[in-house]
Amino acid sequence: MKDVSDKKFFGTLSQKELLKLYATHVNSPKVRFFKGAGIGVIPGKRWGVKINTLEGQKPTDPPMELYNCHTCGGVYNLGHGNRKIVQTLKDALDSGLDIGDHLQLSEWRAILGKKLAELMPPGITKTTFGVSGGEAVDTAIKFSRAYTKRKKCISAIGGYHGHTGFALATGDPDFKENFLWNLSDFKQVPFGDGDALKKTISDDVACVILETIPATGGVLIAQEGYFSEVRELCDDHGVMMIIDEVQVGLGRTGHFWAIYGGLYEKEKVIPDFMVLGKGMSAGIYPISTCSYKPFIEKAVFKDDPFIHISTTGGSDLGCVVACEMLDIQSDPEFLNHVIEMGKLFSSGLEEIAEDNSELIKEVRGRGLMWGMEFTNETLGQLAMLSIIKEGVLQNYCGNKKDTLIMMPPLVVQEEEIEEIIKKIGEGVKKIKHLA
Repeated sequence: MKDVSDKKFFGTLSQKELLKLYATHVNSPKVRFFKGAGIGVIPGKRWGVKINTLEGQKPTDPPMELYNCHTCGGVYNLGHGNRKIVQTLKDALDSGLDIGDHLQLSEWRAILGKKLAELMPPGITKTTFGVSGGEAVDTAIKFSRAYTKRKKCISAIGGYHGHTGFALATGDPDFKENFLWNLSDFKQVPFGDGDALKKTISDDVACVILETIPATGGVLIAQEGYFSEVRELCDDHGVMMIIDEVQVGLGRTGHFWAIYGGLYEKEKVIPDFMVLGKGMSAGIYPISTCSYKPFIEKAVFKDDPFIHISTTGGSDLGCVVACEMLDIQSDPEFLNHVIEMGKLFSSGLEEIAEDNSELIKEVRGRGLMWGMEFTNETLGQLAMLSIIKEGVLQNYCGNKKDTLIMMPPLVVQEEEIEEIIKKIGEGVKKIKHLA
């Protein structure tokens, strides 16, 4: 990687000055939170599976080096600054490619659409592009309403699908009440509870939206047969089934998709919509996708092909990056690596849980997506901070604060897994006296 002067992009001002600027012009409560938690630091250089901060918490402290097990919810599946991805973007820029024009046709949207159709569960062959996962979720719900001519939507308690319009309406009260966004047409049921869904679903519901593994909800794993039941209930009532694999898709579980023969190998559940974001960017160029069965297109675009647009969604540059990412992450050897690293990671976490059973209630997950549930919220949040200070970045689940979610980059290596587990263990050990 070509060495560029650090001062052009990192440490342009002191950390103290940057924190003041952030508080003044961006978000002062966020600065207060991080400083109060003892991690008032700003990320600097990052390569591979690590992040370095500009400075330490105090001027006399050295900069922190952190293993990134947060990965921004899977944005950094390929780590930071993946060489193939960076070179692909550079080559595209040097060739004269740019964002493109959302109103015109696009060579690279066509190519990426075909590649996604080849990888998707059978029958999902159309894609509408966006910038963020929330935008893609909004698209899926909009299109469901257009097709069914119904307004109601059912989602899971504790689930999370984004901060934008319809996506926000699917979420828990903590995220939407402040914005007066408790829409009456949006209902929630417990995740994994087929009986609760059966009592709520009806012929006036447009769609059911679920994450295959709810991340913000606590890395929850449904019982075998749950998604097959959801599919059957949707079919019985003419309801669209939307699966959100923004965090769990693209190989995170060791299977390219979690919903189609991945999470449960015997279940070949095919939804009507598949929503992707975060990792589609490869950590380099934002892009999201809403893929769906072709019959839906007729109801949405039959009278106006421009009725749904996204100015920078599916930009030509983003599509080029996403195509390269898909080639890398769909490779069977890559997916086998995720499975093997997942085995090492899960066994290490389970050993930590056994050694600290008075603190840790359960660990659960698949592949390289794991939740560590503590006996109460306070311990969970203290553990998060303690583990960060040991050198592993992760966070607690927004709708289940007693649970830490850990998602290492999919390119993590065995020796790095061993070091991460060691640091997590040390972080947990240091709060053991609080149990």
